[in-house]
Amino acid sequence: MNKDKKMLSVAEAANLMGISRTHVLRKIKAGEINATRVGRSFVINRSDLSGIYRILTEKDKREVEEAVDKTFEDYADVIRKLGNV
Repeated sequence: MNKDKKMLSVAEAANLMGISRTHVLRKIKAGEINATRVGRSFVINRSDLSGIYRILTEKDKREVEEAVDKTFEDYADVIRKLGNV
């Protein structure tokens, strides 16, 4: 998928957000995601996928991975104990 592409199909948006097409359609119908109807389908402006749905940069992904790794380092015993509950 082209990162410079402004408009996304429901399938492309679902792929970017890591959720199903059906979930995207539910969010459109609930007004949680702005979309424009084109025939029987919807298109979503990439800029409307902000906030919780924003697209993570490689830097963002590294920061998340580092935070998860640190959490596991600091709380490994607690996490193991919770897994045994």
